[in-house]
Amino acid sequence: MEINDADDDGLIRPNSGDQINGSNVNSVWDGDTVTINGVTITGVTFYTDDGARYFTPSDGSVLPDGGTATATTFVTQNTQFPVGSFGPPCFVAGSRIAVPGGFVPVEGLRIGDLVETLDHGAQPIRWIGQRTVPGRGAFAPIRFAPGALGDHGALLVSPQHRILLDDWRAAFYLGEDEALCPAHMLVNGDTIHRAPCAQVTYVHFMFDAHEIVMAEGLASESFLFGDYLCKETSALRAEIIALFPEFGGQGPQMSAARRTLRAHEARLLRDGATPGNTCAA
Repeated sequence: MEINDADDDGLIRPNSGDQINGSNVNSVWDGDTVTINGVTITGVTFYTDDGARYFTPSDGSVLPDGGTATATTFVTQNTQFPVGSFGPPCFVAGSRIAVPGGFVPVEGLRIGDLVETLDHGAQPIRWIGQRTVPGRGAFAPIRFAPGALGDHGALLVSPQHRILLDDWRAAFYLGEDEALCPAHMLVNGDTIHRAPCAQVTYVHFMFDAHEIVMAEGLASESFLFGDYLCKETSALRAEIIALFPEFGGQGPQMSAARRTLRAHEARLLRDGATPGNTCAA
């Protein structure tokens, strides 16, 4: 699905100009379920003006290929849905992460390993998550070609994974020396593009705080607990809370390492730059 948050409020809302696949969204039913091959998946259903209907999981599940739906349930309240919940912020397996003394593929990291961070030096990993999903639609990775954002190698991340930008345009237009931007907002069809595939393994890791790390030489984020992905009902939230009992059932309290750009701000920086010098991180 191609998502367009027309008013940049971080939500897909009915009758607001927000679009899916080029058509205006007129209904958002968050909490619908479908049972496929005996597994019940909770998600959100969008209806658009062209008559189309789209269901996407919101509980961390992945719709299976070729499955048979045996039951459905429907909510009765038209709601809204966070843009960020369309996919997790993750590195694609194979991405090399800077650690003391060199680089390690992200899938090779373990809890307790030290990773270099931009703000606080080497920090130990507290939690790691990994899953393999079909690499299409909301889960299709974004590829950054070597040099797309400065001096770095090729990098693949999930669409919602945030990249650190420190281009002069950020300071000039936005009054921010540095800001985080979701990868999908930087797609330019050339050096930064969607790279759908049959399947993709996503890996994310978390520290005691939200940190900026280096992946293939490009600065981006660690996992941020309490972000859009960690809804109160999500299995991911429950898993992390169980791992951190010292926080009294609330999970670790984190603040974002940098401000996150909204869509119109990202377009301003992206469209005003040239390939090879685009918001160099």
